[in-house]
Order: sequence, then structure tokens, then C-alpha cells
Amino acid sequence: MAEKRKSFIEEAKESLGRLPLQNVPVSEDLKHIEAEGGSIDLEIYACEKIEKVVLSTIKIHKAEVSDETVIVWPDNTHNLPALWCTLSLIPSVMNVAIFDFVPLMDCVVWPGYAEKYIQGVSDLKIKAFEIFADTIIDKALDLPSLSIYAFSPYKVVVKISDEGIGLMPQAIHEYSNAFITLWDHAEHISHETERDFYLRKKSATRNLMKGNDPGYPIMCSVFGKEKTRRVFDLVF
Repeated sequence: MAEKRKSFIEEAKESLGRLPLQNVPVSEDLKHIEAEGGSIDLEIYACEKIEKVVLSTIKIHKAEVSDETVIVWPDNTHNLPALWCTLSLIPSVMNVAIFDFVPLMDCVVWPGYAEKYIQGVSDLKIKAFEIFADTIIDKALDLPSLSIYAFSPYKVVVKISDEGIGLMPQAIHEYSNAFITLWDHAEHISHETERDFYLRKKSATRNLMKGNDPGYPIMCSVFGKEKTRRVFDLVF
């Protein structure tokens, strides 16, 4: 099972590797953190139109909990959505998979943004359900976090069986390919009003996610508040 969980991050690196990504150095004391109660591994990349691609693996030994996340944050001049993919495992309790293109503009005020960047996620959601098929235990799972406010109407938040874990690479491959297609056609935000809103929404989205992550208190207890804060600053 460990190999399957690892392949989720490996597939993300391979699929997103079609972008001209360059490694962003991470402080040695944050790149790999090993504590008595858990471990953290971080990799960060960047390229044109992309502020950072964050690959993180967090494990809490005592609870045998693990969380693997891929987040792609666009830069401040291209109004791409943020790609969010997560696999959270709590043995004998639940496995939660999350996939979404998080909108960083208002889809009502700017319907063209929704048409270009968000509507296509509906097809990805259908495809994700087809990939996971009968390994889905609950397809209407609610996130225990206010971060759900930031997600698109086409988010995938599902509880999957252990067999579904091995299907994560296939799903991340589909989402990565779709994101790269958007990246290929992304243009600069030329209108000042739109750019001002985009920067405000992007900042607010990051703060919302950073301030409402349910794993933060647990990480603080294992890795300390200072190191956890620095990790969250890198991820978000």
C-alpha cells in the first residue's frame, strides 16, 4: 500500500513535468522534517505563469495518518485557477480524495472566466467518478473545514476504499493534463480592475485554507508551532 500512496506524488511530478518546471530550493530544515511523532517532505517547483507547484507528504506516526497534497498556485499576472489534489489516509477510518480547480476570480461577475477555466472541471469530475467507480464509498462527503468555501461547484471530495488508493495516479494524471491545457492558453490579466480582484481573491483563498486546515493543531503538537507555521507558509 505504501508504494501506491507514493505513486500519487510520483505521478503528479511526471504529469506536471510537461511544464518547464524548475526546482525552487527549500530550506534544508523544512525539505525533510523528521520528528519523533511524524515526518514531512516538501518539494517546490515554479515556471512561467506558475508561482509554485507544491508537493507535500505529511505523516503522523502515532495515528498512522498520512496526507499527500499537490497544489499549483498561478503567478500574479495570469488568472489560472489553482490546482488542488489531496489524498488523506486515516487507517481503518477513511481515505479521502480531493480534486478541484479552485477559482481565483468570481465566476458570476466574470462569466468568461468560468467558461474558460472552470466549466471543464465538470467533465473531470465525471471522469474521476468513472476512474474510482465502485471504490467510492461516499461521493457527497463534506469537508470539516471552511476551506470548502473556496472550492468550485465541480469539486470532487470522496471517501474511497483501500482499493481506490491505487487509482489516485490515474486521476491526478487527468487533472494535470487538463491543467496544462489551461496553462498553454492562459493570458496576462490586462484589465486593472480584474487584476486587483484576482490578487485579493488569491490572497483571501490562501489565508482561508491556511487558517482552517484541520491538521494544523495536530502538526503543531508533533512538529512545533514555529516549524508548522513555516511549512504552511510554503504550502500556501
